[in-house]
Amino acid sequence: MSHFTTERVLWEVTSGPGPMQAYMADPEGFLARHPLSDAERSMILNKDVKGLAAMGNSEMLVMLFWLAVSGGFATLGEYLGRMNAPA
Repeated sequence: MSHFTTERVLWEVTSGPGPMQAYMADPEGFLARHPLSDAERSMILNKDVKGLAAMGNSEMLVMLFWLAVSGGFATLGEYLGRMNAPA
């Protein structure tokens, strides 16, 4: 697995309203354009923020991705719960 590829995808999704809307409209199609492993694809689709951070991705970028695709700051509590959940 390559955190470079996953970071590129996370960055692309959070880079503006167009890419974010494209991801939200068709997550599978959006991710199909990138050479992700099945595990990476699953982590992104399932918003596995703890797993994404554990594989070496920027925690700030992971949080920005979460906020972009999960409803903004109103969902920050859920994000923190996922990040702090026991393994």
